[in-house]
Amino acid sequence: MFDSGPFLLLVGPLVGAVVVGLAAALAGLLPGTARQLGAARVTAVTGTVAAVVLWLLLTAATQDTWLVYGRSLNLTDAGRTTFQGMFLLLAALYLLTWVWPAGRDFVPTSLAAVAPLAAMVMIRPFTLGALFLPLAVALLVMAMQSGRHGDAAAGWRYLVMTVLALPLFLLAGWLTATPAALSSGAARVLAVAIAITVGGFPFYMWVRPAARQGSPLLRPFLFGGAQLAVMAFLFGWLGEAPGWQADPVFQSWLRWSGLLTALLGGLLAAMAADGEELLSSLLLLDMGVGLLALLLPGTVGWQTAAAIHAGRSVGLLLVGVGWLWLSGGDKLGRWQRPLAMGLWVYGCLSLVGLPLTPGFNGRWALLSALGSGELGAVWLPLWLLAAMAGGLWGVWRTVGRGP
Repeated sequence: MFDSGPFLLLVGPLVGAVVVGLAAALAGLLPGTARQLGAARVTAVTGTVAAVVLWLLLTAATQDTWLVYGRSLNLTDAGRTTFQGMFLLLAALYLLTWVWPAGRDFVPTSLAAVAPLAAMVMIRPFTLGALFLPLAVALLVMAMQSGRHGDAAAGWRYLVMTVLALPLFLLAGWLTATPAALSSGAARVLAVAIAITVGGFPFYMWVRPAARQGSPLLRPFLFGGAQLAVMAFLFGWLGEAPGWQADPVFQSWLRWSGLLTALLGGLLAAMAADGEELLSSLLLLDMGVGLLALLLPGTVGWQTAAAIHAGRSVGLLLVGVGWLWLSGGDKLGRWQRPLAMGLWVYGCLSLVGLPLTPGFNGRWALLSALGSGELGAVWLPLWLLAAMAGGLWGVWRTVGRGP
């Protein structure tokens, strides 16, 4: 079983989460003030080790198919690469919790969320895979609330929007099986479900609150790794029905949804009053760009989406480290504050998609594909550049005031 990729992805994260939880519980038995610090350190170490071990096992796994109760779970090359990167990202985030603890539940819940995300990507038919998305989001919302006792509205909004998208995924699957019911209906229903799931206009209302409420160390996974798994699921589904992406209504809805999301993000970033508002607006801009990648067919579309989400993960990681470092206030040395500020600014510029940043590769690939005119929308790159200009202006204003 340990040479089966699907088995490792379904069982491994759950076992790892249990081990991390038990280790934290044992560390909680320590006496006095060492209890809280010891639990945080033990959770950081065990979580990092679990993520690295799962990455090694997945890399060495040779079997890509697993039959469970008559259902086939298939791990494609794209899926393997996605979850290998996800485990490395989680290992880095967990290691950082040694310095900046993110709450007792952050590590086990985020690690456990990998299992339903993997099931969503691997199970066939894809209609069944959609059933695992709300479960994954529920675990991510628990990770958002880790160490917090305040308002949970942002997490609930994210979960509710995901649950609302589920009937549309199921309806798209039913229309696929009964094409005579509504011609081209499945593609158009799926387009609405996609916009809800990835925060496209007009269903973007969960993105900015979730970005503000989530821990700086959760954001790279919540909006990077987890969203890339969702994209792998969507591209897998679209790959089985290539005619859907060619449907004019499907293209039009996603084109306008992605563009308006990016423009709104750029406008809000230009008017941002502080660093947190700027970050959530830049993230909205990048989410709109990621949505547009679904217009590109086949391997080109997937590679573009992967580059966009990888750049988003790195950008959010740099922003988070810079922000947490700056939170040290007067304790920072003379050289530490400029370095922390540089990390924060560089991460924001990566979310904008400027050259020489991790976010540029995905942005350039998308702009090049859209500018070729193959999708009949040569005006799209100009509007995206306008959105990026708004984001850049917002970064300039915020740096002038201080984040």
